[in-house]
Amino acid sequence: MKSLIAWIPLTAALAFCGCHSPSGSSASVSLFNGKDIKNWVKMHGGDWTVENGEIVARNGIDWSTNPKKSGSWLCSREEYSDFILELEYSVNTKGNSGVFIRSRLDENPAFTGHEVQILDDHGRTPAVWTTGALYDVKAPSKNLSKPAGEWNHLTIICKGREITTMLNGEEILRYNESRRLSGYIGLQNHDDKAVTRFRNIQVQRL
Repeated sequence: MKSLIAWIPLTAALAFCGCHSPSGSSASVSLFNGKDIKNWVKMHGGDWTVENGEIVARNGIDWSTNPKKSGSWLCSREEYSDFILELEYSVNTKGNSGVFIRSRLDENPAFTGHEVQILDDHGRTPAVWTTGALYDVKAPSKNLSKPAGEWNHLTIICKGREITTMLNGEEILRYNESRRLSGYIGLQNHDDKAVTRFRNIQVQRL
């Protein structure tokens, strides 16, 4: 049975972070239809399945902290610059994953763009590698991740050089971008012990 999570509409997320949707902004679109992953491109292996309306990542390979080396991930088919990304995820016990933003296809997407960290770390002190952090760059103000197996609601807002992340309805990070202002969105498949589930993935260009 799926847990009930209160979704924050994209317009509310904009207001929350002090942004305003400019005229000409596109409507939000789904990056996952609940049936297949045709809106994504598999990068560097790993097992990806669709189960019960969820993208499931298993048996990830080759991840390291080497900025030049990429492991397995799903890449969006289009690049995005200013946008609001919303999704739900759950991770297993000791699981590790992430969401890439404004990344390139070459090298490590966590470093060519940024990785918003996903981890089984409920109750852990925030750090640059805990849930909601921009990995190895900026720690979140608080750790709001739920226990392993429960669903979390993640919102990422990129507008110009400012990146804002919200987890389970609360803002936890703001950062002025220092890498790239455009690139691909991605879902990480970290290792052979992690099982990460994603659903309700939608994006709005700003």
